[in-house]
Amino acid sequence: MAKFPRILALPLSVAFIAAACSGGATPAVPAASGGSAAPPASTGAGSSEAGGSATAGGEITVTSLWGGAEQENFQKVLDAFKAKTGITAKYESNRDNYATVLQTKITAGNPPDVAIIPGIGFLRRFAKDGSIKKVADLGIDVNSLKSNYAPGILETGSVNGDVYAIMVKFNSKSTFWYRPDKLSAAGAEPPKTWDELKSVISKLKDKGDKPLALGAKDSWTLTDWFESVYLRQAGPDAYDKLFSKDGDWSDPTVATAVKTMTDVINDDNVDGGIKAALGRGFVDGIGQAFSAQPKADMYYEGGFVGGIITGQVNKSAKLGTDADWFDFPGFSGDNKAVTIGGDVIGAFTDKPGVKEFIQYMTTADSGTVWAGTGAIISPVLSVDQSVYPNDQTKREAAQVAGASVVKYVGSDLLPGGGPDLGAELQKAIQGQTVDWASFQSQIQTAWTNE
Repeated sequence: MAKFPRILALPLSVAFIAAACSGGATPAVPAASGGSAAPPASTGAGSSEAGGSATAGGEITVTSLWGGAEQENFQKVLDAFKAKTGITAKYESNRDNYATVLQTKITAGNPPDVAIIPGIGFLRRFAKDGSIKKVADLGIDVNSLKSNYAPGILETGSVNGDVYAIMVKFNSKSTFWYRPDKLSAAGAEPPKTWDELKSVISKLKDKGDKPLALGAKDSWTLTDWFESVYLRQAGPDAYDKLFSKDGDWSDPTVATAVKTMTDVINDDNVDGGIKAALGRGFVDGIGQAFSAQPKADMYYEGGFVGGIITGQVNKSAKLGTDADWFDFPGFSGDNKAVTIGGDVIGAFTDKPGVKEFIQYMTTADSGTVWAGTGAIISPVLSVDQSVYPNDQTKREAAQVAGASVVKYVGSDLLPGGGPDLGAELQKAIQGQTVDWASFQSQIQTAWTNE
């Protein structure tokens, strides 16, 4: 989902070919009719048997900002964990100001036992102040986990060589969702280039449609737009630099990418206009295009959108018929660059049951259940590709596998306590001038103070 931990922006295409498409040793479990999968009987490498009678009947808390269909899908994993170990992982969702609330709980000495980390900048901060536990200090042999992942994945949650968090899921952020019937009625094909996207938008408007849905109240949706444009327009090297300590936000490539965005994201193209979009959350934005009474034809966001469509906004919708996706359009002949978003979990206590849960999340058991919902792509190597329940998620895994370059969405790599990129982009789509020189000064201060 969104805006959540993204690892270092490294060229890890090979790693994700293995992670997304591996046909590992664990037998595939067919998806149930509802799109979920039952846990396999085998545990796979790194699986924990330690829960047993010592912690059966115990309870731990696990927190993130997932709600709705995303929460329901994750709950299937928690239920499978309880069935295997006897330990209850009680889920606590915080949909608003997640990072602030988590930090407040930590500061007050009342942290959750396990939490999704709200950004790599926060992970570095938590490691520095000692509020998050090293995975090794929980009693888990990190070396034993290496066979579960492609090279580079465990480094996701590492700080100064120590693993503090484990990557548990990822999604492509290069999927652009659309209504096939509307493009067909307008005589349009899914676009491959930005100019073709603008042409499709024009054709849809000629039919009297509003081409785009947008849920810009959740400003991370705008950072995803920016990152997808910037990677394809400025190139991977510029992308790496921008989201590092060496980045220069006053560089003209930044303003160029924002101008490219606003050429498309504007009152003429967005259902309800920009003002309405700024009051609309991202799930409501999905509903604008894919509810039972849709008002728009396309919606850009990650691969998780398919699961939210069928699991939340319109349970009668059929993927491939009522909703499908094309690759985020490029600016040259090569449109194989992909951005992805991945979520990592970390332990804030060593309460009994925490070790068992962290270790369970590294296994094919958990990965198969979650991947079987169609909501995520699992980084666990032994999760068989056949568990993905529909063509859209299989294509998503293949898209990442076939990418010319894979980059994590960069905004969560920025230091905690820095300026809010999403807020600046909210200004930009309203036609306000963004002071990128000031943003650069603030972000450099944040890097220095981290």
